[in-house]
Amino acid sequence: LKEGKHFDGVQKINASMELFETELGGSGGKILKEPEAFLEEITAKMTPEQKLGLRRMYETRGDLLAALGANQRAALEYDCAASLDSNNAEILAKKAKVSTDERIQKDDDGKVPVTVLTGFLGSGKTTLLNHILEASHGKRIAVIENEFGEVGIDDALVKGGAMADEENIVEMNNGC
Repeated sequence: LKEGKHFDGVQKINASMELFETELGGSGGKILKEPEAFLEEITAKMTPEQKLGLRRMYETRGDLLAALGANQRAALEYDCAASLDSNNAEILAKKAKVSTDERIQKDDDGKVPVTVLTGFLGSGKTTLLNHILEASHGKRIAVIENEFGEVGIDDALVKGGAMADEENIVEMNNGC
């Protein structure tokens, strides 16, 4: 897994965990959607090797989510990993770090600031967006590009920028 491709890693670990769930006789994605309830139901039936494997999966998923800035969910993953190995100080340290790390800068009212970029055709939206993405300002930025046609026009311009190798870009077509 390349540096900066954490989203791809989350998708891979999710698929692995869902397969593991079916091996254990579970279904419906409860291993990811309701991990605490899943562990309550299944832990007694697991072998020590299965517990170790699942602990590693939850820990890896927590690491990936923490790298993406999803600290609350990462803490839950670390809790699940710790419930399978309560003596592991490394997992407890990781949970403590994400519990205190506030990576998303919020306003005083606790909300994440959002800027909507809109304008007429040719007004410079893509130029401004590329400038924001390429500037080194120390902020983490998420971009949702909403194309209203079947074929994206701006996606090639944004995807071809300097950030293309570092980030995942997901295009949404038809105004979705």
